[in-house]
Amino acid sequence: MIVPVLLIGQVQIFRNYLTNTFKEKRFSFSAPGLQQWRSVGKKELLQKISSLPAEVKQDVIKEADKWLSYDWPALPASIYMEFKLNGNRNRFEERQTERRKVLSDLVAAFLISKDQKYFFPIVNGLWATLEESTWVLPAHIGVQKAGSGLPDPSEQIIDLVNGQTAALLANIQWVLHDEMDAYSPIINERIYSELRKRIVIPYLQRSDFWWMGFNGNIVNNWNPWINTNVLHTELLTEANIDTLNLITEKILRSTDQFINGYPEDGGCDEGPTYWSEAGGKLIRMLYLLRSASYSKLNWSSEGLLQRMGTYIYKMQISKNYFVNFGDAFARNIPNAVSVYRFGEYFNNDSLIHFASYLFSLEKRLPADNITEFFQMVEVYRFLSSDQDAAAPMPAFSCLPDLQVITARSKNRTDEGLFLAIQGGNNGESHNHNDVGNFIIYANGKPVIVDAGVGVYTAQTFSSKRYELWNMQSQWHNCPTINGVMQQNGKQFKATGFSCGDPKNGNMSAKMDIAGAYPKEAAVKSWIREFSFDRDKNVISIKENYRLEKWIENSKVHFLACCPVKDDGNGMIEFLDADGKPALLMHIPKGIEFVVEEKRVEDKRLNSSWGDKLYRVTVILSGKSLEDSLKFDFSIPKNQQR
Repeated sequence: MIVPVLLIGQVQIFRNYLTNTFKEKRFSFSAPGLQQWRSVGKKELLQKISSLPAEVKQDVIKEADKWLSYDWPALPASIYMEFKLNGNRNRFEERQTERRKVLSDLVAAFLISKDQKYFFPIVNGLWATLEESTWVLPAHIGVQKAGSGLPDPSEQIIDLVNGQTAALLANIQWVLHDEMDAYSPIINERIYSELRKRIVIPYLQRSDFWWMGFNGNIVNNWNPWINTNVLHTELLTEANIDTLNLITEKILRSTDQFINGYPEDGGCDEGPTYWSEAGGKLIRMLYLLRSASYSKLNWSSEGLLQRMGTYIYKMQISKNYFVNFGDAFARNIPNAVSVYRFGEYFNNDSLIHFASYLFSLEKRLPADNITEFFQMVEVYRFLSSDQDAAAPMPAFSCLPDLQVITARSKNRTDEGLFLAIQGGNNGESHNHNDVGNFIIYANGKPVIVDAGVGVYTAQTFSSKRYELWNMQSQWHNCPTINGVMQQNGKQFKATGFSCGDPKNGNMSAKMDIAGAYPKEAAVKSWIREFSFDRDKNVISIKENYRLEKWIENSKVHFLACCPVKDDGNGMIEFLDADGKPALLMHIPKGIEFVVEEKRVEDKRLNSSWGDKLYRVTVILSGKSLEDSLKFDFSIPKNQQR
């Protein structure tokens, strides 16, 4: 077995935090201890559900009442096959997701009201779920030996939704075991049988699922997401204590592959959107293990693990706007429970109060996923009443390993300018070709943006991924050098990345992005220098380049989410919704530029930016092989706060 390691200089770091502690403690679960943990946990959960505010209970019941006569939609082979035949994954996923939501809503309402009218629809929903040929998504079934298409009944695959469904069923059985037994013991037997067939046996028998990381490959959010759901399922349902101990040991070995590959700065290369399923799921696992082991398994002294939590507030821009490099979404609310668990686990007040702040943005219990509903109920009282709820909004943060920097004009507020910069490489998880990219917000509103990712299709994760316009460097805030865009692959990267701590109100960063371009770009170096004068509220970007030869005019692109106006004197105005300048961009005299409108037709991108984006392209005229130019961004004086 090859164990992934982190390379720092020439030193190999084999962390293996989870496995080492498990072995050092010589830990194993005991049947009496586990039974007590389940029993006490259930009692406390039901008490907290009972103590929810009346208006919260009414909202849950109102939603569930819509489903009392729900006709569980079929999941026919023809819809499952659509992904293979035409790349559409949404029709199946939407139907399956609705089935899970309805079941969860009904269970939440039953636990709140104890009204039997919800019980029989719950049984129907459970049975419908157990009868599904597979819980694996059509987009993920392709790892089976039979390839993409219909699921092969002779081979069990474990994917994200398989694990999520297992945890959902386990949680329902945990709280409704006795009621279901009284109705028909076959239901509980069937749940246990399906969980064993679809989860336990394949997990123990197979080590070749890519997300396990046992083949030396890089893993992503799939690893902690699935492993946490499998552990949660087993802790709540496993009857054989030896099986539980075996699978726990393997889960920890697998999850160590995720942690071993993490940078020391705790940065998530998948971005804030996927953080809730990456670090956010890892903390759920750590919490479960500490709780079920009665604190014998505890990793709260590991600084890296805590930094995986603090990463998330460093990426917040304003309210629900977060840095959205790669496949992250511009608007996103990280999972408040996971943020709270990080804060609680590591005794970090900033994370605890940030969790309350995030909860205040939605103020709802996620009854559409019963696992998440139970988790939220556990901490609802605190999150809904925390008088110190706040977003940390640090003035400056630098993640040197991930190569991401964030900076703002003022600490703990979104007033003024916000800048985020990334270096990195073009082989990151959920990668876009965007080395050297940056975004700028003005007074908490987006101006210079990263378009982000659209609705997932078969093309999104295929060999044709970089044919999608929003994955290309020319549609990021990056240069096109000698007519050549950046190329995908881990070898295409920034070099010489540095971030200077702010001094006298100034922040600086520097990197050479020439390595992100293939040899056809004929570029020796392209050094981007960023400076942020926070006292004057000015962001400057300097381009210093050296070419091997001139092929055609190079260009520097700036993508904006708002209309653009040229004042005729070298100043570009980015206009807000009222048509007033929100941000000014100064371009050196004599430099040609063009402005293009980009129609946004994708539903997901449209929800972030509306139906248009605007690209300002600066054209570097002349055939000079070496030159430099600078762009300054500032807020109009009448917009400064």
